[in-house]
Amino acid sequence: MAWVGLLVALAVGLAAWVGSQRANAGETHLSTTILRSSGLMLHRRVRCTATVSSEVQAGQPVSVKFTLRNLSRHSLEVFDEPWLVVKASDGTTYDTRELFRGISVPPSWGRTKIRGRATKSIGRVDLPIRWQGPLRITAGCGRKSLPSLQVAVESPGPPPDGSTAVSEVVAAAGHMLDQCRPQTPGVPVDGQLDAPAGATAPPMAARCSVSVSPEGSFWVAQVLVLIPPGLQGVTVRQPYELFDPQSGFLSGPPPYEAIAWEDVVTSEGAFTVASTLADATNTSPTSQMAPSYTWNGTAWELTETALCGFHGGAFGPYPTVEFISVCSS
Repeated sequence: MAWVGLLVALAVGLAAWVGSQRANAGETHLSTTILRSSGLMLHRRVRCTATVSSEVQAGQPVSVKFTLRNLSRHSLEVFDEPWLVVKASDGTTYDTRELFRGISVPPSWGRTKIRGRATKSIGRVDLPIRWQGPLRITAGCGRKSLPSLQVAVESPGPPPDGSTAVSEVVAAAGHMLDQCRPQTPGVPVDGQLDAPAGATAPPMAARCSVSVSPEGSFWVAQVLVLIPPGLQGVTVRQPYELFDPQSGFLSGPPPYEAIAWEDVVTSEGAFTVASTLADATNTSPTSQMAPSYTWNGTAWELTETALCGFHGGAFGPYPTVEFISVCSS
C-alpha cells in the first residue's frame, strides 16, 4: 500500500503543479498584460515559449502556459517537460522540479512529437503563490531555461488580526477542525478529528495548531495536525510544505499521522495553497481498509482506501486526512 498510496499522491501532486483545474478553480481575473519568454532548443530547430499574466492574486496560482514551435520541415521528438523556478522578493526560491527529484519515471515521460513547421501546446504549470512580489519567474522546457519574467503579487489586504486569521483558516477546512479548533495563533489544542458526514471511521485523537506570519498585504498560516497528540519531532520543510525527512515518512513507531497545510489569508478569507501528509499504521497487515479524504475546496471527498499495515505519504494543493483509526493499534 505504501508505494501504491505514494504513487497516487504523486499523481495528485503532478496534477497540482501541471495544470490542476481544481487548484485553479478560484482564479481571479485581473486587468493584466500577457508576458512572453522564448528560447531556442534542439540545435535551434525548436522554439519554446512561455506566457504568463503580469499579475497574480496571493493565494491563487500563477499559471504559465507553454508552446513549442518546430522551425524545421521535419517531424521531431522533443524532451519538453515544463518547469518553473520562482524567486520571491525576500529571496525565497521555489523550483517545481524539486518535488520529483529522485523519482523514476517512464522513458517516454516529458517527450512529445511535433510535425514540421507546427506549433504545439505542451500544457501549463500552475503554482499557488504565498510569497510577496514581485516574483522573478524563470520558465523552462526540458533542459532549456528561458529568460526570466517579473510578475506582481496583488492582494485585497490582510485580515484584521491573528484570531480572525485563525478563524478563517478553520472555516476554510470545512468541519474537519470543529472538534480540534485552535483559537490563538501558535497555541495548540487537543481534540479529535471526526470523519466527514456519511463515513463510518472512528474519530482520531489529535493536537491541532495554526501559526500565522504577515507577508505584507496578506498573511500566511501554517496548520499542523498531530495524531496521537503526543507525536514528537515533526518538522515542516519550507518552501515545499513537506515533512523532514524529504521522503515524507516519519521515524516514530506506528500508529501515527501528521498532516500539514498552508493557507494564504486575506481580508476576503483563507485559501489553501499546499499540503503534506505522513502516516503509518500497525506493522502487521490486516484485512481492514483505511479511508482517505481530500479537501476539494468545498467538501471532503473520499479519494482512496488503503489496506492497514502501511507507511504512507502524500502532497498536493489541498490537505488529505487518512483515518488510520480503523486499523488495529
